[in-house]
Amino acid sequence: MIKNWQLISLIVLVYVIGLIVLFPAKVAIGFAPIPDNVTIGRVDGTIWRGSIERVESQGLSFHDVGWRLKAADLVRLRATADIDIPRHPNNILQGQAQVQASANAIKVRDASFGADLENILVLSPVSSPIPLQGGVSMRISDFELGSPVCNALVGQVIAVQVQAQFGARWENLGDYETNLGCSEGRIAIAMPEDNLLGLSVNGNVAPTGIDLRIGIAPRDGAPQGIRDLLQWLGQADSQGRRYFNFRL
Repeated sequence: MIKNWQLISLIVLVYVIGLIVLFPAKVAIGFAPIPDNVTIGRVDGTIWRGSIERVESQGLSFHDVGWRLKAADLVRLRATADIDIPRHPNNILQGQAQVQASANAIKVRDASFGADLENILVLSPVSSPIPLQGGVSMRISDFELGSPVCNALVGQVIAVQVQAQFGARWENLGDYETNLGCSEGRIAIAMPEDNLLGLSVNGNVAPTGIDLRIGIAPRDGAPQGIRDLLQWLGQADSQGRRYFNFRL
């Protein structure tokens, strides 16, 4: 009788473990509190490793998004998943990130994304006065979700081999680095002026508004088309820089 109970217990244990390991991701997603403005396509795989055919929200969509959940972190009462956004014709960017969720915080670490500049500009609330192209990479070493945006943020955005179109010609504008931080819950932006356009940007961004102080003073070698556009910004100061505020 004891051996029978041991065998039954073993079978039940194996069944429970198998149920946990192979638990379908689409069933888990069905219980998740998904916001009304988020649409999710077909879900494949298990809760530990799977993919979503499409995630769409407010006109922005990502395809074939994959995840890999780390079981060891569940012992610490937190969920950690490696997220992958692959190259896809309809993905505005691609890359990887680690997302960590606990009872009191949602964090993103070691995130690295790449995109084409012209695709990223589509998300801008203001259109560029001239066509631009180039590559963009974003690295986020630490981010913690807060109100309205963040409790912590350490990151960098780099635009490389940027070009602007003047007439039928594309002119080189060089590379640009922007540091990201968190200030009073808003994303703090700081771009130093050590670039071909002498472009500097300082301020903060949040869903509630944008407040940026922008300065520019093209250096030798900058396209004449840029210098011509600057005439619309008024007179330069004693150091040859022009400043303007951008608020939304």
